[in-house]
Amino acid sequence: MKKSFLLLNVVLVSLLFFNCETEETVVNETNVVRDTNSIDKKRIAFDLIDLLTNTEFKTNIVEALAKDHTPGIKLSKLLKENAFISDQKSYQSLKKVVDKADNQLKSNETPDNIEIPELWLQRPSNKSVNYADLLVSFAPKGDEKSWSKIEAYTLDGETVFLDVKDAPNVPVLVIETKGYETLRAEVDYMNKQLQTAGLQNDRFRSAKMDLSPSSKANSGLETTKLDQIRLNQDEEPWISGAAEVYAITSGIKNTSNEAEVKIIPMYYLDYEGTTYYPNQIMLFWDDYKYQAANIQLFEKDDNYNFKQLVTIIVDGIFQIIGTVSGQPWVNVLGQVAGAIIQAMPDEWYTNNDDYVDSLYTIQKNTTYTNHVGARGNATVTLSPLFIPSN
Repeated sequence: MKKSFLLLNVVLVSLLFFNCETEETVVNETNVVRDTNSIDKKRIAFDLIDLLTNTEFKTNIVEALAKDHTPGIKLSKLLKENAFISDQKSYQSLKKVVDKADNQLKSNETPDNIEIPELWLQRPSNKSVNYADLLVSFAPKGDEKSWSKIEAYTLDGETVFLDVKDAPNVPVLVIETKGYETLRAEVDYMNKQLQTAGLQNDRFRSAKMDLSPSSKANSGLETTKLDQIRLNQDEEPWISGAAEVYAITSGIKNTSNEAEVKIIPMYYLDYEGTTYYPNQIMLFWDDYKYQAANIQLFEKDDNYNFKQLVTIIVDGIFQIIGTVSGQPWVNVLGQVAGAIIQAMPDEWYTNNDDYVDSLYTIQKNTTYTNHVGARGNATVTLSPLFIPSN
């Protein structure tokens, strides 16, 4: 207990030192390239309205999206399952959109802006749902703090306006191009870039992994898993639907104090005020030289280019690498976490609040029960898990 308390105090001191001494070293990127939506959501909305005049199509879509715990379904999947109306002009129009998105991901070059069309259903709470009142909508462009109203359309094509803060008392079919599937593709790209930058150990993903009987990895994996998590606030307005939360884990991977950083998507973490039991592995201890690491939670901001985001993370960390020579590793652990925070856009802390919380100095072989993050937003239970080899 005393050792853990001392370790925590050292990290807190190092964080204060980092914030003061490297204030001019790690500078927020102010010229972040913002994404511009290339997919015309309004066009998708009116194509869908045209198809929803088909009773069977409407029933199929509603039934697929109305199931519990269905945050969203790819539009391409829904079209494939309802190909009986493929001869309609609106169907072909939508298919061109989803095919273009799919082909973009299959190309050798990663696009600057990944968009994958999905649909999800906002249902009014505590009342029977009348789907004759169904509206079709999508999130407005720009910073959510600047939104004054949300444009939506009736099945007759009439325009109505919805409140930004309070969800309507009628069902809304919401068009999303920056949901789960997009997050999955972006995280995959960002991890590859971290590997290329030398900030990530990829031994567990490599075909060249040492499989010899004497291999340390062959005896099993020592991990820390997330048993339970609850967010007080996930920072999402209702039209944005389920939150797209991801974790950035960080630690020290060798005696040279080089940083180890991974991005882990948390697809299940949908809504604030709800307790989730993911049983998700967050830390692989063979990745780290020392028995402590950080877990920081962020909510995906659709306005920021994911390529630029991973670049500022990498730059933020490398700007401190030259200042840590000879420092105790535990100081560096705190500085890496501080560099990640400071590298993020300023408005994430003043406007968008896309920074969710930080869990500093999570130690190996330690259980944390109802552990509250530094920001007081996330409450987690973490436990050690050893996974034997086959």
